[in-house]
Amino acid sequence: MKFLQTLLVILLVLVGTRLVWKAFGKMFLKWLGMKALQRVQNSFEKRAGFQEGQNPFQNTSSKQSTNAKSSTPLKSNEKKKVGEYIDFEEID
Repeated sequence: MKFLQTLLVILLVLVGTRLVWKAFGKMFLKWLGMKALQRVQNSFEKRAGFQEGQNPFQNTSSKQSTNAKSSTPLKSNEKKKVGEYIDFEEID
């Protein structure tokens, strides 16, 4: 008798879990995905050095227009001398 009660409880738990998953599974997965996306976005913002409340995905045209108005142009193709090249030869 105890075996049948245990089997019935296990069966009810499995069926109940399956019904709850069918009813709320999509919402749970959507919520879980949004939480994962928020964690990744926060990690990205932290590594990129964004300030709190600043949206990194906003339109950057206003930032570019203020940079274009500045009096000093940006030098991105500047070549810096790092060091000299030394060619080593193998001695036998």
